[in-house]
Amino acid sequence: PGSLALGGVTTLLDGIPAGTNHNGGRLGFGPDKMLYATTGDSGDRSLAQDRESLGGKILRMEPDGGIPASNPFDDSYVYSYGHRNPQGLAWDAVGTLYATEFGQSTWDELNVITAGANYGWPAVEGIADEEGFTDPVQQWEPAEASPSGMAITAGAIFIANLRGAALRVVPVAEDGTSNEHYVGQFGRLRQAVLAPDGDLWFLTNNTDGRGSPGPEDDQIISVGIRGS
Repeated sequence: PGSLALGGVTTLLDGIPAGTNHNGGRLGFGPDKMLYATTGDSGDRSLAQDRESLGGKILRMEPDGGIPASNPFDDSYVYSYGHRNPQGLAWDAVGTLYATEFGQSTWDELNVITAGANYGWPAVEGIADEEGFTDPVQQWEPAEASPSGMAITAGAIFIANLRGAALRVVPVAEDGTSNEHYVGQFGRLRQAVLAPDGDLWFLTNNTDGRGSPGPEDDQIISVGIRGS
């Protein structure tokens, strides 16, 4: 019992391509008060490079669903494109946007997101050093990573990893480096968020049909990070 309740549903944006997987789905309000949303290519690779499609993108919109005049392409929700299946969104202390992304079979990615930039999928996966595409700042083999939700605090990026079954920590000042914590201890990790008390919460995801759930799965784990 309690006084809190959910209100009615309002559709801000529809027509986003969807499939059985590759659906992105992460939402986040940026320091600019705009709403950002990740979308996958829904299994149709061609959508990622098609700026007329909402698939394979990071979208940016007003909280009421309107298109911001400051978006990089006229009359378009598209903020960045060339994404396969972007997962996590988070902003650092100076407003830089980072995103994690599931690769196909070669490289998962950590990207710094720039307005209007093309991140290469399906022409490239991972660091390619090809003109016209923005490379990730770090890449990992999917079996060791599958980076999902992320949070940034205390000068570090905290990334929940599914197949890698670890919490990966990336220093913002050296975003080409990383180290892992709790490897295999809690199984698959889906999301990481900053708690109201300043600790980090991360969510296990062992009951999704791909993990090996224990009797207490799934769980929200709280860890102290102050001073990290």
